[in-house]
Amino acid sequence: MAAIAERINMAMFNAAPVGSAVRLAGRCELQQQWILQTVDGGSLPIQTTTALEIPANQMVEIMGTKGLQGQLCATSVSKLPGEIDGDLWNQAIQLAHHSKLRHLFQPAPSGPSGPSGPSA
Repeated sequence: MAAIAERINMAMFNAAPVGSAVRLAGRCELQQQWILQTVDGGSLPIQTTTALEIPANQMVEIMGTKGLQGQLCATSVSKLPGEIDGDLWNQAIQLAHHSKLRHLFQPAPSGPSGPSGPSA
């Protein structure tokens, strides 16, 4: 089963193990390579293995995995509509990872005991 990419911020990305499925938001800049300027002020190199359309200077959410050298190995890019409040986005990420609230943001189980299975 493929891992579900979690929305995280730069601090969480730095702490994540290599190979973790992640989603980060920010703006991309093309320097010598694509760099994601995350909403919480981080700067992250992006590596792509496929021809992804990466819009410059637009708010995006990039899904991928953490690479061996700490880069974001992008698998998909989603444009975000208009401007977003980076502080609010970061606070939402932190709430989703808070130990007392994390269960509210986890995928629902499927199968016999999940929402599509028989009820008790």
